[in-house]
Amino acid sequence: MNHFLDFTDYFPGGGIQAGISLKKFPYSPPEDRKKIVSLFELNPEQIVIPVQTHSNNVVICTESGRFSNTDGMITNENLVLTIQVADCIPVYLVDPVAKIIGLLHAGWKGIANGIVLNGIQKMIQLNSNPQNVNVLLGPSIRQCCFEVGLEVARKLDSSFVQNGRKGGRMVNLQGIVQSQLAESGVNQKKIIDIKECTFCLGKKYHSFRREGKNAGRMIAILGWQ
Repeated sequence: MNHFLDFTDYFPGGGIQAGISLKKFPYSPPEDRKKIVSLFELNPEQIVIPVQTHSNNVVICTESGRFSNTDGMITNENLVLTIQVADCIPVYLVDPVAKIIGLLHAGWKGIANGIVLNGIQKMIQLNSNPQNVNVLLGPSIRQCCFEVGLEVARKLDSSFVQNGRKGGRMVNLQGIVQSQLAESGVNQKKIIDIKECTFCLGKKYHSFRREGKNAGRMIAILGWQ
């Protein structure tokens, strides 16, 4: 098995490098980001690192470095966007016409509070047309394994919530994200869902829900070559 997944071919037009590290890839911050970025032949000096807090905060980045209290990044510069995930959805956004890219760390809290909508709005601020945006939803926990209590379920779109096995509710986060993207003007035909569950595929992916506080992280990256 490779140590990463390469998503580059999912984005038409050329020039994009996108992917995510797998469980076999050494989780050793901050060196792991530099290593995975180098494997994709991108510049490790141009890395953007958000300090993730499960917020709905999305920033427009004009330079590399660390950004506090941030869970989404949008840029039209030659930067390498990176996030850590271990069940939350890495949402890759690419507008090949306006040359704008974005990467979102979308957990249930961020999704409930509009991180996806905020991400598309930031792209629009940089003159992106949502109809031109290609989206990829990376490996993440899926409805088969994501059971929450009623209090959390009430904060999410009920169209994507089903009764659970243990009295809770099973939530389709990917469905909610796709619905929000469509609401923001993204063409649904340009949304790709990898459809791999991080909880189910224990040999391939880290999962916070499965492994708890000792869970490692996958590193998602997106940049222009």
